[in-house]
Amino acid sequence: MKFRVLACVFICLLSGCGGGGDSGGGAASPPAGPNVLTVSVGASALCTNVNTLCAQVTICQPGTSSCQTIPNMLVDIGSFGLRIFGSVLSPSLTQVVDSQNNPIGECMFFADGSAFWGPVQRADVVLGGEPAVPVPIHVIAPTFAGQSASNNPCNSMVGSDPLDAGFNGVLGIGVFAQDCGSVCATQSNNNLYFSCVASTCTSTTVPLLNQVQNPVWLLPSDNNGVILTLPNVPATGAQTVSGSLILGIGTSANNSPTPGVSVLKTDQNGLLTTIYKGTTFGQSVVDSGSNGYFFPDATIPLCATPLQDFYCPQAPINLSATLVGTNGHQEGISFQVANTLSLSQTGNAVFNNLGGQFPIFVWGLPFFLGRTAYVGIESQPSTLGTGPLLAF
Repeated sequence: MKFRVLACVFICLLSGCGGGGDSGGGAASPPAGPNVLTVSVGASALCTNVNTLCAQVTICQPGTSSCQTIPNMLVDIGSFGLRIFGSVLSPSLTQVVDSQNNPIGECMFFADGSAFWGPVQRADVVLGGEPAVPVPIHVIAPTFAGQSASNNPCNSMVGSDPLDAGFNGVLGIGVFAQDCGSVCATQSNNNLYFSCVASTCTSTTVPLLNQVQNPVWLLPSDNNGVILTLPNVPATGAQTVSGSLILGIGTSANNSPTPGVSVLKTDQNGLLTTIYKGTTFGQSVVDSGSNGYFFPDATIPLCATPLQDFYCPQAPINLSATLVGTNGHQEGISFQVANTLSLSQTGNAVFNNLGGQFPIFVWGLPFFLGRTAYVGIESQPSTLGTGPLLAF
C-alpha cells in the first residue's frame, strides 16, 4: 500500500540579498529539444529565497487555446503533482467532482509543517515544448468551499500568498504518478481529499484518474521520468545558477543516461536509506524542493536565532554518507556543511554547503549542484530500469 504524501518541501528560511556576492554559478549548456525546461536559482523577482529552484509551466483552459505561462514554479522531485496559487491563475479550469457532483478539495501537507488547501481542477498543461496534456492539478485557494487560511479541513494554517511562499506553485515531478495513490482511492478517511457540500468538507476516496497527477507521466512520450542537471558553485556560493530539466530517460537523443550511473530503487513511499556516522536513516528523501542538507547531528553547532534550524560550525566541515536503494545498490556521497550565518552575509542565493537539523536525512538542493540526477517514475520502464528509482 502506497502513501505518498510524506514528501519534503522546506519553505526556505533564508532570503538572498541583492548586490555583491559571487556570480560564478553560471549556467550549464542546455541541450536542445522540446523536452527541455530551463531551471534556475536566484534569477527571478519572486523565487528569491536561498536555494529555491524554479521553472515555468503553461496552464490552459481545457480544450482551448486560452493559456497562461506561469513562471516561478518550485521544481520539486520530492513531491508529486502540480500545485498553483489560484491568485495567479487566469484561465478558467474544470472542477473535479465526486459521484454526487460535489466538488473535490485537497489538503497537501509537507514535512516542514506547511500545508496547502484548495480545489482539484483539470487543466491542459504544457511543459517546455511538449504537447498539452489534460492534468488534474491542485489550485491553492484557502477560501475554497467557504474555508479560510486558519479554519479548514487541514486543521492547520495553510499557505495563501505566493509572496510569502516565495514561488507561484510547486511542480512536483517525483517518482510517483499520483500524489497519493491506492490509499486515497480505497480509504475514505485519508484526510487528504475532501468532498465539499456548501462549507462542509468530508474526507473521501478519489479514483486514481482524478487525483492530482505528476504531469510528466501523462505526456505522449518522454513520460518515464526526468533528468535534472545543474552546475556546481564555489564554496562561498553564487548569485545565480541555471540548468536544465529534461523530460524522459532514454526516449530521445538528448536524454540518454551517462554510462555507469548508480541506480537506486526507492521504496513504496519514494524513500531511500542513508547511513551517516554509523546511524541508518531508513526514511531518506532526495529532494530538490528542500533548500539544504537536513539531518540530525548534535556535534555540529546550530546558529543563533533567527537561523536556529541551520548549522553554524566555526569552519566548513567535510562529511560523508552512503545512500542505499532497495535494490541493494549503494552510493557514497561526500558533502560539506558551512556556517549558515557566514553564507547569508555573502549576498549570494545559491550554496552547495547549506545544512540544518531535521529528524530524518534530507538531501536537498545542494546535492544536485554539480550533478546530473535521474528520476524514474513508478511502473515506467527506461534504460535505467523500471521506476520508482533515482540515479546519479
